[in-house]
Amino acid sequence: MNADRNDRNFDELISGSVGREEPKFDFNKWKQLHKKEIEIFKSQTTVGKVPRSTEPPNIWRTIMKNRIAEIAAAAAVIVLVVIVVTLFDRSSTPAYAIEQTIQAMRSVSSVRAFCADWDGSKGEVWVQVDPKTGQEEYYYADQGNLLIVATPQKTYYYHKDKNLVRIRNEYIPAAEVRLSKLFEDLTNFVQRLNGKLEFQSEFDHDLQKEVIRVHGYIPAQRDFGEKEFIISVDPKTKLPIKIETIKAAPGQGIKRVDRIEYNVPIPEGLFDFEIPEGAEVVYE
Repeated sequence: MNADRNDRNFDELISGSVGREEPKFDFNKWKQLHKKEIEIFKSQTTVGKVPRSTEPPNIWRTIMKNRIAEIAAAAAVIVLVVIVVTLFDRSSTPAYAIEQTIQAMRSVSSVRAFCADWDGSKGEVWVQVDPKTGQEEYYYADQGNLLIVATPQKTYYYHKDKNLVRIRNEYIPAAEVRLSKLFEDLTNFVQRLNGKLEFQSEFDHDLQKEVIRVHGYIPAQRDFGEKEFIISVDPKTKLPIKIETIKAAPGQGIKRVDRIEYNVPIPEGLFDFEIPEGAEVVYE
């Protein structure tokens, strides 16, 4: 009976903390109102980690049956992360919640990233965000022998070494975890694949500043091997500023993002793709 009651308390707790539009979370007020639930949660989790085993058994079924948008599913993970990071915060680590980064990303209109791939090639990515919807609208990625230009109507893949252009009559995101929605997609992605996230404040010698390290791990799946990565977050702006893949198979995403800039002017005509002379064109 006590276990059933605890499960119901957790469901009510999570449901009340997830917003359908732009979730806001007053943790100090929440902590005063839910002391009992905090004690229950503390007895069921481990310091600084959010493994899948700490989930109440029917939270996710409730969320999906109600058809809450993807952000709500991600927000449920965020609430758990807020509890863990704040309750078990080390004295040297400032309290941090993924929701802070999600909120900060909502003010972003453009993203520019400087990347490096597994073969050592350097690349550059630009993303334009629709201010009305907050969704990616245009995408440009020039990495090694591949140039990708995505617009609301078409996505172009230009293979420079083959002088080949592949065209899809729709917008295709570059990856399941979109750069402009990094932490919204990431929390859902990690949770779905039984992964985990850990947080720690460290000094970055390359950036010469304190950063919040978000260390993620995803176990091997049927379609790909295990993945391990670190995202560095600026503690002032709460925006991601560097990404490094520690473990993954070549071809499964870029190796690292050395620098990320936000709200920078996009060069005129950047997303206007022209088919190179003599190129072979394939429609998919």
